[in-house]
Amino acid sequence: MSKFDLRDISQRLAASKDTEAVVFEFLGYLQAVRPDWRVSLSFYEASSAALINAYTRQGDRLVRRDIMLPVDQLPPRLVRKFFHPSAFFNGESRKGLLANLFQSSPHYEPDPLEIAALQPLLSISRGASCACLPLADHEDLLAMMVVASDRKGSCSGRAMEEILPLKNMAALALAQHLYKSARRQGDDDKAAQAAALEFQEKIRRLNAETESLSQENRVKADQVDALTRELEQLDRNSNQYQGELERVKNQFYALEEQSNVAADHLRDAQVQVSEAVNRVADLQRTVGFMKEVFQVLGQEYDGDSFARTMVTWFCEYFAVDRCSLMLYDESRQTLHIGAFRGLDAGVAGSVRVRVGQGIAGWVAHHRKPLLIRVKNETEAVQHTGQDAYNSDSFISVPMVYNNRLSGVFNLSNKRGGLAFNEVDLDRAMLAGSVMAMILGQRDVLRQSMAAS
Repeated sequence: MSKFDLRDISQRLAASKDTEAVVFEFLGYLQAVRPDWRVSLSFYEASSAALINAYTRQGDRLVRRDIMLPVDQLPPRLVRKFFHPSAFFNGESRKGLLANLFQSSPHYEPDPLEIAALQPLLSISRGASCACLPLADHEDLLAMMVVASDRKGSCSGRAMEEILPLKNMAALALAQHLYKSARRQGDDDKAAQAAALEFQEKIRRLNAETESLSQENRVKADQVDALTRELEQLDRNSNQYQGELERVKNQFYALEEQSNVAADHLRDAQVQVSEAVNRVADLQRTVGFMKEVFQVLGQEYDGDSFARTMVTWFCEYFAVDRCSLMLYDESRQTLHIGAFRGLDAGVAGSVRVRVGQGIAGWVAHHRKPLLIRVKNETEAVQHTGQDAYNSDSFISVPMVYNNRLSGVFNLSNKRGGLAFNEVDLDRAMLAGSVMAMILGQRDVLRQSMAAS
């Protein structure tokens, strides 16, 4: 059952005199139902490819902030989802790389590192939960709504799904007023009338569906009443059938026990099928990732920029928030960070780890991969304690090519605080082997050029 009176909302939105009145009513409904939300709505100006005029509601007052935020300054994943779904590499040959990764839901939840880029649109400085939703008419993006809350999980997918009917109705009302404004400026009058008629038709269909559901509920209520009366009649005659009911009850208990056993077997089978499906999905993701990597390797590329690209791809594909590729300096017997994701650039540039020191140093010295699920799994190596982690799970693998150490590939902070597993370790070893081959061949080429 919806939390909103859709009939009342449709009438209020249809009666709104302009776009700001629609925004005022729309934000007011959200404020009444979810007081912990801080909602802002910004219009999209296609001619300048930017978000303008950020609206918020403070009590009974609508507040507008004049902004001009170009789309290319938004988080890249948000841009790919709502504005340019195939622009991962800005090239026609890369349209298939992540085209389907961000198209599975009507909203977008930015991670903590992306929220900073949304500050011009937010009505609070920071929040524990955040989500973005588009307001569109057919293929045209009209505006983008940003929801933030101090309550963790308040902007979950389920909460966003509850407001989709209201959001869609607001988008239709905004489209109607925008078309009317365009008509006053000399645009085609027939297009505006068609949009208005389409809006009214959709509202009519919505009201008809609501009435149909109400009728179905009344029919079901009548059926429940009839069943209740029938049960009361059976109860009045129960003395005649007490013995038969006792026998049926015993049979029922036997069948229930058999059903419980069968249900246990079915649950076990479902768990096994689910695990098999997850393994196949993990394998497909790994194969898809390696396919993209080797397609790039088959073309001309730069080894230094490829390392950074490899780290970015890996984190995007496999939901890892922190990754570092450490290069080995043989003359100094130390490791330094050559490419990273999720680290402070100033800190990353100053890191130097001696072979044998800490996690990466231990892996480099022994040339063995390391997978830690929980903190008490190993006593040989420990975190340095100089950084923040969302769990005690991490992966570190050596990069060795032609029996020469090139560096160490490190993973931590799996998204959602989940622990790494053997599948993640296999992926890291594959990525580390590819990078070791690239770096090893680059060193061989440099030595060959120096000798000549």
